[in-house]
Amino acid sequence: MFLVQNGFKCEYEMNVFINIFFKRDEKGTVTTDFSHENDIISVHTRIDFKEKIYESDYFFPFKNSETDKRLIKKIYGCACTKCFCAAAKKIRNIELPWGVMSGIRPAKSVRQFFEKGMNDVEVKKMLRTIYDVSEKKCDLALMVAKNERKILEKIKDHSVSIYIGIPFCPSRCLYCSFVSTDVKVSGKYMDEFCRLLCKEIEKTGEILRELGFFVQNIYIGGGTPTALSVENLAIIFDSIKKNIDLSSMNEFTLEAGRPDTITREKLLEAKRGIVNRISINPQTMNEKTLKKIGRCHTPEMYGEAFCLAREMGFDNINTDLIAGLPGENFEMFKNSLERIIEYNPEDITIHSMCIKRAAALRFSNSELTGYEEMNKMLDYAQKRMRDIGKEPYYMYRQKNISGNLENVGYSDSGHMSFYNINIMEEAQTIIALGGGGSSKIVLGDRIERIVNFKEPYEYIKRFDEIIKRKEKIADFFKKAAEGNDVNAVHR
Repeated sequence: MFLVQNGFKCEYEMNVFINIFFKRDEKGTVTTDFSHENDIISVHTRIDFKEKIYESDYFFPFKNSETDKRLIKKIYGCACTKCFCAAAKKIRNIELPWGVMSGIRPAKSVRQFFEKGMNDVEVKKMLRTIYDVSEKKCDLALMVAKNERKILEKIKDHSVSIYIGIPFCPSRCLYCSFVSTDVKVSGKYMDEFCRLLCKEIEKTGEILRELGFFVQNIYIGGGTPTALSVENLAIIFDSIKKNIDLSSMNEFTLEAGRPDTITREKLLEAKRGIVNRISINPQTMNEKTLKKIGRCHTPEMYGEAFCLAREMGFDNINTDLIAGLPGENFEMFKNSLERIIEYNPEDITIHSMCIKRAAALRFSNSELTGYEEMNKMLDYAQKRMRDIGKEPYYMYRQKNISGNLENVGYSDSGHMSFYNINIMEEAQTIIALGGGGSSKIVLGDRIERIVNFKEPYEYIKRFDEIIKRKEKIADFFKKAAEGNDVNAVHR
């Protein structure tokens, strides 16, 4: 679809909803005319599609006395997208539970409303009035925002989190676009990658000591970290313990995502490495779907890996499920969720299917779950998590996510992941190591990003540049300190 916007442009937000109502190969033109005069926002939308014209008008009383320019921009953008959706629904009547909210962090907007002094009723009114968010999603956003706030308040001055990216997987999933390579191709780089990763850990430890910072959380992700050998896992854990002060560490997560990579020996190394939280992720408990998406395990293998982890004393386990996998309907998703509930992991994350640019799924003919069925799945998950006492504590959305829906982490009390909230809310500096890691240096209201190379071969070949980029982290904080930016120095 071709987009023309007059008076005010919000291309990202408009394209989010254009992609919901229209397929990528459908042709047409969307035109929006925006004005804000005499304290009235006025929008007219015209959609030219299949030789027909669909139009809508939207009016909203709004005095432009608001000093928060970001809020004004949001209101303008919502006016344009609301008017477009009203016209588009004349073509396809698609339900939008999140209304016209298009940001990746819905709970952050809610928390900002709370910080302005609003109460629950006032926040809900804002969500309903500005964004047209449904009652169920309003409740979800408020619960997540409140739980996030509890964790964010525990971030300490001079603290950081560390992310370590392991870009290896046993196979590449149909839906995946993460930085990971099939070990059949890249396995020859594993030993050298791990050797250099230990040098990067050593350099990071030096920088932290130089700055007087300490580590609150560590997250080893990927990829699939447990695709590494026991020996390579051991040298990484040893390097962390040798070079990083862990005396103030709160949470140490290891993604043991693929059940077929989990062994007793690897879990022993994780225990010895003082990992206190792990993820075991089946994504679905339907064997046909697992084969279709390229996973090499069975539902039974998930159960065996989970029970082994419990036997070895892991009492904080996360499990991921994906709603809307190719060919799955509500009953199949419900079956997966109920089987996972039987194991009772402390943390259950429900992801919505997302078509990512670099994923093989984008170029396949696989049939995806419809919006109504997707929403039914997520509503059911929200209800069942409430039934079993798990609270929603972090939430994010992605570009091209099915139905403009959400990914939500549900957790038992006392088991909410600090790192998950920090990475979503960008409230604490995260230093990233390994393949594809992106450091987020929080300097007050400003965030600086420093990225590592993605592919194992490039990481190895250009490792000197990785070390130089690590030195930039210290430079950012030193310059902030010289400028007497107290908030930047603390966070």
